[in-house]
Amino acid sequence: MLRSFGGRVSTVSRLVKGAQISRNLGPSILAIRYNSSSKLDSKPSEVFTKISDSEDPQRNPFFQYSWGSWMKNDQIERKRRETKFSIEGFTSILQEICSKENPSSVKAPTLLNDGTTVLSNNLTEDIIGKFTNIKGNAMVKSIASIHEGKHNRIYKVTLSSGKDLVLRIPYPLEQQYSTALMVKSEVATLDFLDLKLGVKVPKVVAYGFDRDNALKSPFILMEHIEGELLMKQWEPLVEGEVTDEATKATLNKVINPIADFYEKLLSVTFNRFGSLYFYNDVVDPKDQAVLPYDGETDSSLVNRWRIGPITERIYHKNKSSLTKSHLQPYLGPWEKDAPLKLIKDVAGVQLEALRHRLSLAEAGSSRIVEDTELLKRAIKTFENLKTVSEKLLSPTSSAIVNVDDLFKPRLFVPDLDPLNVVVQKDSGTPYFVDFENTSIKPFALASHPAFVAYQGAKVYDLEEDIPGYKDMDEVEQQQYQFMYYKTRNERLWEVALNERRHDLIAVASPHIKILKSPYLQAVDFKQDKDYLYVEGAIVQLQAMWDAYVANELVNTTESEFPIQYTAEFLDEYQSDLETYQMESVSTPFAATGGWVPQDMFNNLKDQGIIVEDGNGNYKIETEKALEQTEEEKMEAENKK
Repeated sequence: MLRSFGGRVSTVSRLVKGAQISRNLGPSILAIRYNSSSKLDSKPSEVFTKISDSEDPQRNPFFQYSWGSWMKNDQIERKRRETKFSIEGFTSILQEICSKENPSSVKAPTLLNDGTTVLSNNLTEDIIGKFTNIKGNAMVKSIASIHEGKHNRIYKVTLSSGKDLVLRIPYPLEQQYSTALMVKSEVATLDFLDLKLGVKVPKVVAYGFDRDNALKSPFILMEHIEGELLMKQWEPLVEGEVTDEATKATLNKVINPIADFYEKLLSVTFNRFGSLYFYNDVVDPKDQAVLPYDGETDSSLVNRWRIGPITERIYHKNKSSLTKSHLQPYLGPWEKDAPLKLIKDVAGVQLEALRHRLSLAEAGSSRIVEDTELLKRAIKTFENLKTVSEKLLSPTSSAIVNVDDLFKPRLFVPDLDPLNVVVQKDSGTPYFVDFENTSIKPFALASHPAFVAYQGAKVYDLEEDIPGYKDMDEVEQQQYQFMYYKTRNERLWEVALNERRHDLIAVASPHIKILKSPYLQAVDFKQDKDYLYVEGAIVQLQAMWDAYVANELVNTTESEFPIQYTAEFLDEYQSDLETYQMESVSTPFAATGGWVPQDMFNNLKDQGIIVEDGNGNYKIETEKALEQTEEEKMEAENKK
């Protein structure tokens, strides 16, 4: 997945019924000087290695991470993202794949002797080209490392036929069981979107879900789509009101194609919650026995897919210390009459991971230094989430319009983003390219795509909603303008959803957003102190709970809130939250987990702003940074 960092500093407030929670949504002041819109094409030079020479000195850099650096544990983080694989093994796999014939009809995936799975129906001339004299043909002309994403590294493979393929290697960040599930499910999801829904996605040629193949690495080999990112057309801070036609046209250039795709995603309702797999990749006979959806009339598709364990990232991220047996009880699949079980199991899998870490720390067996008190507080929060999990929303509420449709199992793509849409060079057709961690869950629990989602205070009219706006200084006005633009963009997305699926628009109800907020905060959990946002979302429910019960919005008839908070706890919580917010705002690159794009890192290091601290980590030389910021301000004033 392509990523871009930078932009205006912003702290956006989440205001719900008088309670306030803030989360820093942007990088620190030092990151302002990195213009993300101008850096979409910025990347390290392509790294090539000689395919036939395993001793080529360029071979090691070919696998090593170079896209960015971390302020802390840089060497460890880089090592975790090495993507070493057998180039010789890959060429042998490709030789065997391309010697196969393309069947006249859709066939089940086939298994090669080395464990690689091939989708022979995609071995067309349009994708792999035409080969003659296969046995003696040099199948691969070059392999180039072209992108290092958040979870995968992308290589472009140029064939002797003149066609290009994409080889995607996942970083070994999670345990092998989780990685295997993610690879299997993403490939099956791409296949489903292609064959069943007919949407434009890269066609998969082959995949391996573990290291037991000639490549010696999990991988996905797929069609290469030549074009530019839709993100280049996205102008989220364009000036103009939501009613301004020119402004709407500018924003809808990006919103509409993604909303059209979203409409197709929502067109199929499934029989269970979980994630999609090919039939043979679902190992439990009980899961194989259940059709993924009803009404299939194409005999080649009836037994092509099944629903298995969920691959949504929260169930697997930072769970590498857990075994397969620890994870499995929380991954589903779940029956369609138990939609709230997903929330309970999000809490459950987080508790499993946190308790395991705490037990290792208390036994002196942890490989890292743990803050045990922080772990205990996070554990308490997820226990609270587990307590309220199956009461948050009523799947049978008469107060929710089309409630049955909202809780049906539907596909959810977490990375539906213009960064993951390639506009094909020749046709101008948008291709959607990233389906990692796609799940099947209730639409009521889905979040808006991240590029338009906004959970902060809504500003619909700057002068009416913000007292004294005209008299504020420029910096204050810019902060409220940011809130206004974010509100406007989310509103345009909801208009697009309403135009396409009016029957599901109740998902945009403020009350539903509040009630599912604890779940969404848990899904967005990235580091231990984020427990404060999960707890805050639960706390906010307390004031309105009796009203939600009376209106049958929640899944209980008990008006007493399920969790009893003491005044002492709430005071301590508020203090901890404010401290964390200040840390986030004042800590450079907190929004990226300490990750800095490599070109920016090099520039700041050359300027003496980033310096080594003597312990293998880096820090910001604050005075130097402020001095440079003042110089830039003076230059800007002089230009005026």
